Amino acid sequence: MDAWRQTVAALARAGVSTEAVDRMVSSVARAATVDEAEAVLARLSSEADLLDWPLDRDYAAWALQRASVGAAAAVRRVMLQTALARARWYAACATAGAEGLARSRHVHELEALLRTGR
Repeated sequence: MDAWRQTVAALARAGVSTEAVDRMVSSVARAATVDEAEAVLARLSSEADLLDWPLDRDYAAWALQRASVGAAAAVRRVMLQTALARARWYAACATAGAEGLARSRHVHELEALLRTGR
């Protein structure tokens, strides 16, 4: 089982559903304009903040990253910027050095995606 499926399974075992976040992320990825995407993203945090972080990644940030692949270029950039902001916040919440390092890996991954556009 890959890390993504492990995360979804761990959240399900904890009694938490990712359905609302998944639905919003999918809607953002299908948005035709940045304004349309930002309207959905404005509501994302209220749902995403209810989820736990079983594998040292913010679920919504990771979901945005994964779904951005099929989005229009401008929408993809907004998705990755939002994912990066969430990942930075999550890394800043670390209470130990190793935990912070693990969480900052996702930050670096997203920064590279924004820098290279790939």
